[in-house]
Amino acid sequence: MFHRYWRIGLMAPVLGFLLGAAVFGVMAMGGNSQTRSGTTVESVARAVLGFGSVGLAVSLAALIGGIMMVACIDPHLAKTSGARTAWAALGAASGVLVLGIVFATVQGRVGDNWASLIVSFTVVLAIVAGIVAAFLVYRAERRSERIRPARVEHPLPGAWLEF
Repeated sequence: MFHRYWRIGLMAPVLGFLLGAAVFGVMAMGGNSQTRSGTTVESVARAVLGFGSVGLAVSLAALIGGIMMVACIDPHLAKTSGARTAWAALGAASGVLVLGIVFATVQGRVGDNWASLIVSFTVVLAIVAGIVAAFLVYRAERRSERIRPARVEHPLPGAWLEF
């Protein structure tokens, strides 16, 4: 399993951070122009790091959820690649939902009651995480199904020895 999906393990946190930073970019571009004109480089960098950190946490939850789902249901990778893609997407979405529900529960116990808003955002994030996980696993499955060219032996194996 590790041999097939190691690229996803490396790419998911980076992709999560970049997607989180992109969400800030979309919010900043679509936001109030007076607020944009008063921002400094420091406040933009702080916001990008904050949104990127949230994206990183979401991507790690999705990665753990997807790995656990595929490892529990198909540990020997015996089922079809489409089934593994669907299970990984469902696992990634479930991992993000668990993270959001835990965060909403803690937030509800500690301070303000933002639990319903957090769960609403979590549902959207879970759908996005499931789609991204399905795409990444689909690509990994297609990469593993390619037929590798057979190694061809050199026509004169002893040519350098006889020189």
